[in-house]
Amino acid sequence: MIFGVVDTGSRVINREVFIAASGSGPALRAIYPEPTIALGYTPVYRTAAYQTLAPVSSDEGDVAVVFSGQIYNREELIGLANTASGDADNLTVLVLKLYLAFGESFVERINGKFAFAIRDRRNNSVLLGRDRFGVEPLYYYLNGESLVFASAIAPVVGYVKQHMEVHFPALCKFLLFGYNPGLDSFFKGIRKLRPGHLLKVGGGTADKLVRYWRLDFDAGSGLHEASIAEDLRSRLQAAVSLRTTPGEPAGMFVSGGMDSSSVLGLAAGLSKVPPVCYSYRCRGESFDESPHARLMAKSVGSDHSVIEYSPEDVLSMLDVVVAMDEPFCDVGINIATYLLGQAAGGSASYVLTGDGGDELFGGHPVYEADKLARFIDPVPGLLKKPLLKMAGMLPDSDQKKNLTVKLKRFAESLAYPADLLSHRWRIYYQPYEIEALLTDDVRAMVASEDLYADIRGYNREAEGMGRLNRSLYSDYHTVVDFYLRRNDINRRIGLETRYPMLDHQLVEYCATIPEQLKIRGWFDTKYILKKAMEPVLPREIVYREDKLGHSIPLKNWMRDNPRVREFVLDHLSPSVVRKRGFFSTEYINELVRQHMDKRRNNSHRLWTLAVLEMWYQKVIDR
Repeated sequence: MIFGVVDTGSRVINREVFIAASGSGPALRAIYPEPTIALGYTPVYRTAAYQTLAPVSSDEGDVAVVFSGQIYNREELIGLANTASGDADNLTVLVLKLYLAFGESFVERINGKFAFAIRDRRNNSVLLGRDRFGVEPLYYYLNGESLVFASAIAPVVGYVKQHMEVHFPALCKFLLFGYNPGLDSFFKGIRKLRPGHLLKVGGGTADKLVRYWRLDFDAGSGLHEASIAEDLRSRLQAAVSLRTTPGEPAGMFVSGGMDSSSVLGLAAGLSKVPPVCYSYRCRGESFDESPHARLMAKSVGSDHSVIEYSPEDVLSMLDVVVAMDEPFCDVGINIATYLLGQAAGGSASYVLTGDGGDELFGGHPVYEADKLARFIDPVPGLLKKPLLKMAGMLPDSDQKKNLTVKLKRFAESLAYPADLLSHRWRIYYQPYEIEALLTDDVRAMVASEDLYADIRGYNREAEGMGRLNRSLYSDYHTVVDFYLRRNDINRRIGLETRYPMLDHQLVEYCATIPEQLKIRGWFDTKYILKKAMEPVLPREIVYREDKLGHSIPLKNWMRDNPRVREFVLDHLSPSVVRKRGFFSTEYINELVRQHMDKRRNNSHRLWTLAVLEMWYQKVIDR
């Protein structure tokens, strides 16, 4: 973890502390006592190439660097940095030499995941930087008198705790989406550095946020489909190869879907021993995907561990929330990642995942729904409102996906603003519902806020692009961060996660692939990926049509399993809710009744509220 405090009063940086600690954080305790580390942890990674090292300084002592993360193309950077080959093993030294050689633009040459801070006494400045997709977190507090930053939120909160207040708009965004898509954190004044950006403080000028990378979508080169597929496969192979370390045991989180299977299929050809595969099995009709994962692992000769995900595992969420800088909520991701990480942590140095594939190739069902909505939105309300109301009144189903479930969700989501594009299919409360949920005091603090402002801003940045590409652009700035936060869970147990499908050069290339090759026709998603991987993957994987995506029958467990129901409702009891003071007990009780009577699937709403309470109890209140 990196952590720093800088005095910026009067635009003069005259005091600074940089700390890069590992283990239990003794350096933090030495300078800032227990409150600094009370909310967090400092991990130790087993992977040698992943580093959080002590600060390094130039020979003259006028430039100091702290760095956390991974640089995948470090070998090619040695010559550019004018440094010895041995320095490639010390990433902090390499960053220092790159900065001395190229200034702030050095970051554009790095392929990796990182957070860093550079103190440059030559121009009296501090420079913060974060990788293009925000794989590595970086939080900061800047108030005109001091700059406090860290790669976890806990030290920042600890240092400025006496000034901390809950930032309720961010909390409400979490309720709406299951994560906070904005750059404001749950704490007033603490922000996340936007991925692909630098923050420069000092240097005789106003604080400056600089964008060093932007993802642009265009129409592509007009190459034939077969040429694109071949080129894509080559680029995928390069991205996987760059993230595979010879001699270190690799693991692979595999679901049997196209994304993880593609990474596994390509990684298996790089070594005599393919990655060990880990997947989970959640028993129940329309929920168990483990046979496909088993088939894929067998096809490349990988050892395969299947971890049972039972209703009782929901209770392990209490161990998961302590790894969250901010709560994020998807029971099929939170707990499954924790279970898989626990299994892989004993043998793998790092794990590969297929995260990012949906954004590369338009694979998520929300893109299909948005495509269909384009033709329904213009229909006059008097004509469509009765039909949508009827669909909303259909009873809930025990299955993950069937026609009833899809119709209900589609009908509800059409009521959300159309300018949110694909995000409208991810919202869980109408404005009047979120108002009914909040207490009067909290409602007053968010009354003037546009809780969709962050997403609308990203959508505006993508104006002029095709409809699908606008959604993909927006998702790279929002939903991708949601999935990446599973990295925080693995980080807690010292397991590094690598994301070949978030290689920025691969992402830039895929942004040039025409939309119609990502979704062909109405519902043929990831079309070009399937064409690219036909020579590599089993046909049963390439052309399966029943992908479920992190499916957990939580709605059924809440209704039918006493332990799960008790666990969730204990965190939403009237006494607990009143003590927290954020929400209406009557409204939450109505959500519970609707769910138990199968009038509406409120499992996501109830689980999100319960996770928020768990996070407060385990992280904030202690």
